[in-house]
Amino acid sequence: MGRAARAGGRPEGCGLSDILAGQPADEAALAEIYDLEHDAIVEDFAFYREMARRQGGAVIDLGCGSGRLFESFLAGGAERIVGVDGSAALLERAEARIGVHPALAKARADGRIELVEADVRGVARKDRFALAVLSGVIAHLDGPEDAVRALTAARRLLDRGGVVIVDTLGPGGLPPHDLPLSVDWEKQAGDRRIVRRSRLVRNEVPEGLRVAYSTLTDVVRADGTISRLPASFRLWYPSAAALAALAEEAGLEVEAVLGSHDLDPLDTDSDRCIVVARPAT
Repeated sequence: MGRAARAGGRPEGCGLSDILAGQPADEAALAEIYDLEHDAIVEDFAFYREMARRQGGAVIDLGCGSGRLFESFLAGGAERIVGVDGSAALLERAEARIGVHPALAKARADGRIELVEADVRGVARKDRFALAVLSGVIAHLDGPEDAVRALTAARRLLDRGGVVIVDTLGPGGLPPHDLPLSVDWEKQAGDRRIVRRSRLVRNEVPEGLRVAYSTLTDVVRADGTISRLPASFRLWYPSAAALAALAEEAGLEVEAVLGSHDLDPLDTDSDRCIVVARPAT
């Protein structure tokens, strides 16, 4: 489920509030594998650091997973960081990440970092934020209706002048054809070897692309015993035009559509589709 997927590769699968909920396997083990895959991704750090600096104030990370972006928000000067996710296992890993990072640990002790277990489609709070981020979240929503709910919830969390960022795969990052079950990656984690296989089936729909995505992850221990962790996901990738229309329906005005974290314009080869929007006036 790599967020840095390229054309022909596997699609992203990051950060929805129920990304690991309902899976038949051990949620804690899946959360560890999530981190093994996603902690190597660093190309978006500078973008989110700059967005936090530009906006100032508080940041809410909707579908925060294990808090991979927290350090970037803090380095950008975020006054507060609220991470929202529906997976208790991922939030436990976020706590662990904070605990071993001195700056994050101090911010947590000072009351500047809060973790909340909740569904991103229905988050309601009294406090307001300068920046709301949905990175890798849209793919896990069940279509346009869910997307409008999540975008509306994000809009209601913003203070005056606040910004919503929706970050998902762009046209160049989407798989161009079905992919059979095959090895995605193999990693070493202590004395364990972890091998992840996946398969996907595409279904083009009027508003974008739907993908049936399943994985088999084998954890091979030093004594040769193997644990197999299956998981399956239904992913949804709206086109940029569809995403902009959904943002408008949610009461947002699109300010920019980018094709990379380097601020390149979106085109047919773009790996990312990043929508920056503000509440409509």
